[in-house]
Amino acid sequence: MSSDTDHSNWNIIYPTYLDKDSTTTQGRRVNLSIAVSKPTLDEIKSVLEHLNIPHIVEPRKRYPRNWLVPGRVRVLLGGPSDSNGTNGSTNKDIASSTAPDSTNGKNNVAKRRTKKQLLNEIATLISQLKTRQTSISSTKSGTEKGSGASTSSKKKPGKKKR
Repeated sequence: MSSDTDHSNWNIIYPTYLDKDSTTTQGRRVNLSIAVSKPTLDEIKSVLEHLNIPHIVEPRKRYPRNWLVPGRVRVLLGGPSDSNGTNGSTNKDIASSTAPDSTNGKNNVAKRRTKKQLLNEIATLISQLKTRQTSISSTKSGTEKGSGASTSSKKKPGKKKR
């Protein structure tokens, strides 16, 4: 993105919005069934690049409710923003964008998303990433191997009484 563009009106996405371990009061904004465990900025960035959505990663910013998790992503939704902050869309524009397109018969909804729809889409795509699939399978195999070793350990005798 060019440095002369004003990014202050862009929507902000923190990793906590997608975190399965967070509650709604702690900042999770997606349904628990599609939330992912500990999403990273790199995963969010790769999904946004896959969706061809303009974004800026700000790694040093922190979410006020959970300041231990670094980073946030600014995302441009819809078209260019108005001074009112409506992202250049009115109710009539939104209604016409959901109507079938006369050229190819498909809905034009992909171009106009709400923040909630985008968060849901990001969460489902993060869970399908190859890095997520390999890490899940490695943790399952690690727990299976470790369960047999813990049963064979012997107890140490306690301290003697005086």
